[in-house]
Amino acid sequence: MIHQLPIAGSAAVAILSCAITAAAAPPDEPAPPTPAPLISITASGPSDSSALPIARDSGEVHGRLVSHRLDIDCLDAPPRTARRRLASALGLNLIDHFPRAEEAPIRIDVSLRDVAGIDALETILGFSFTTGRPTWQVREGILEVGPRRILATRTMPVTRVIDVTDLLLEPPYFVPPDSIRMGMGLGNPDPESKTRRKSPREIGSELVRSIVDAVEPDAWSPLTDEDRISGLPDPIDPRDPLGGRNLDPRKIDPVTGSPAPIFVKGRWATIRLQGNRLVVRAPAFVMRGITGLPSPKSAPRR
Repeated sequence: MIHQLPIAGSAAVAILSCAITAAAAPPDEPAPPTPAPLISITASGPSDSSALPIARDSGEVHGRLVSHRLDIDCLDAPPRTARRRLASALGLNLIDHFPRAEEAPIRIDVSLRDVAGIDALETILGFSFTTGRPTWQVREGILEVGPRRILATRTMPVTRVIDVTDLLLEPPYFVPPDSIRMGMGLGNPDPESKTRRKSPREIGSELVRSIVDAVEPDAWSPLTDEDRISGLPDPIDPRDPLGGRNLDPRKIDPVTGSPAPIFVKGRWATIRLQGNRLVVRAPAFVMRGITGLPSPKSAPRR
């Protein structure tokens, strides 16, 4: 049965339209609250309310990273905030070289128990990959973090002269004469036996090659087109007949006629064998891969 509205014309249409709209519109519901980031970084083991004093030199920084153990809980946390809170928990001055404009707005969830500070640092840095391959270094008592390309080009390199005298000596290898190899004349050493031993220059070239191949290979590679566009100067002199690299101990310099130096000039680092020493100029994170961490130094708590 149809009931007619006792209202005529456009007024009836307007009332009906408002009724339909009111019935169709869902009630206003508040948006679910966004959970606040949770970041908790504390010393593992028995709680200690005393705070660490600020580390003042590189040995002390490395001591904190190696010897202090932490419990970490991060939930929906920005990586930048997690990096800052980690440095604060260890009492370290931090310079963060990750460019804000290039960092993607990601959030991380991390739960670690009783881990060394260095492991916690590298775990958190593993989530900071959106602007390039991340790493860390210590210079003058300050912890620096950032993409490799930025640490290599925007921080002052470190120069080290490393004595490798002991590494350039090879134990002699005694080669018996043919009569001994054939099983004859066994007994007393034969005066005709020979020794084979690599020269210090040969061993030095192998040492340089192993460093270039194993420690931050990108640092020793030639300049890329991207480097040139960004204005990074080419370390190789275009007049160099060796092209900025020589790892052949028998190579002769075509200009001087003397044995060519053993060296590599890379986009971020250089290394050269001079007698029984290696002269290295490289970013601090590359030098860390060559010489290792310095002797850690502990600081008393307040």
